[in-house]
Amino acid sequence: MFSALEEKQVLKLKQRLSREISISLIDSQHPSYDGFKGFCDGLNHLVPKVKIVKTGESHQQPPQIVIGNGLRYQTIPVGHELPPFIEALIALGSDTPNIAGPAGSLHKDKLPAALILFVAPQCTFCPAAVRQLFPLAMHDDDIQLTIVDGALFPEMAETHNIQAVPTLLLDGNFRWTGALPLDEIIDTINRRDPRSLGAASLENILKDGQAGRLAAMMLDGAKIFPAFYDLLIHEKWPIRLGAMVVMEEIAVQNPALASEVIDFLWDRFQPQPDPIKGDILYTLGEIGDRRAVPWLSEVLEGEYSAEVQEAAQEALEKL
Repeated sequence: MFSALEEKQVLKLKQRLSREISISLIDSQHPSYDGFKGFCDGLNHLVPKVKIVKTGESHQQPPQIVIGNGLRYQTIPVGHELPPFIEALIALGSDTPNIAGPAGSLHKDKLPAALILFVAPQCTFCPAAVRQLFPLAMHDDDIQLTIVDGALFPEMAETHNIQAVPTLLLDGNFRWTGALPLDEIIDTINRRDPRSLGAASLENILKDGQAGRLAAMMLDGAKIFPAFYDLLIHEKWPIRLGAMVVMEEIAVQNPALASEVIDFLWDRFQPQPDPIKGDILYTLGEIGDRRAVPWLSEVLEGEYSAEVQEAAQEALEKL
């Protein structure tokens, strides 16, 4: 798996680690998964103190190597990308990691941030970008950094219109290409408008059990954040549940604001699997807008599963 030079670099990690560390390998059906697994197996063979924990968040999710809480490698970190990867492992394994640096400028009350850094194996400038950014994710649990090999995942690069590397995205609304102005990036993380939060940042808030915080942000701004809508029909149950809790809180405090999502929910209703259909109907009942009555009656009279019709009946009773 490793070249002779790469093996030397990995063996230096063996000398630097003062204790065992664990990193996660996310299982996936993506064709590149075997390459990720081979890298992790080779790393563990050379450095037994690095334990590999396989997790199955979703087979549909791209394979990733996860370091700590917020650093994700959606790239196989060989070649130019191996040294900063090793530095991140050393920081993880240190009892007193010296990784704060500019990360110390992050505000404690800032919004969570999801950063995506696109790199390429042949890029000689990309490792410097990784070195700048990975301390942010390791210093602050509200920061998630995903490093993506645009050549390995071309569909993702195409979706984000990546024309050159390194390119950094923040919430899908902010973009930097080439030399990264770290002070500007940190300032943007600290000061950005809550309405600009992307789906990944909102997911992180829900994963952290902070549905109340997200509800409060939308109530304060009297606005349902654009990226929030899709979380109500997210394929993962925990994310949908968190979004539903948010809507329940908004419906109690500002029913008119909560009603802004009902057209979206009904427009997306038909193609969803039954569990999501049921959650949509539950949410319509919690919102309490009587405009949903004809839709719920339509479900009761239509050819739907008993599970879906039961959810429609319960929602109708609430209205």
